[in-house]
Amino acid sequence: MRIKLLFIITLFLSCIACKKEDKVFTLKTIQLNDYKPTTIPKQLLYLKVLESHDTTVLAQTDTYPSAYTLPARFGIQPQLSLPLYAQNYTIQLWGDVTGFLGECEVDMHHYKIIFPIEMEAENEVLRVSIKGSWE
Repeated sequence: MRIKLLFIITLFLSCIACKKEDKVFTLKTIQLNDYKPTTIPKQLLYLKVLESHDTTVLAQTDTYPSAYTLPARFGIQPQLSLPLYAQNYTIQLWGDVTGFLGECEVDMHHYKIIFPIEMEAENEVLRVSIKGSWE
């Protein structure tokens, strides 16, 4: 009986996930989990969200002192509504003293999203989590 119930719940959640492909996702926060190099001068860090392979800045975060511990959660200004499966996005880390520090791409084809989400994107330089909800 439990296996049957688990199967029905899994099937239901899969159907919900499939319907998200034409929905809009509102990006609300980005969490900075890790970045390299960690030996940078003390400064204020912030993140930018860009369309992949473009210099158009879609949103920018609040600032956070680099001397503080990680992870750090940044609010997005403005909260960004994205058709997530339509294209990929780039998240860049910036410092007010050193400028550009690194970036990572959020490839939405690697995700199948079911609930209000937290997704991780990372490479050898930067690791972030993005959070938001469906509308």
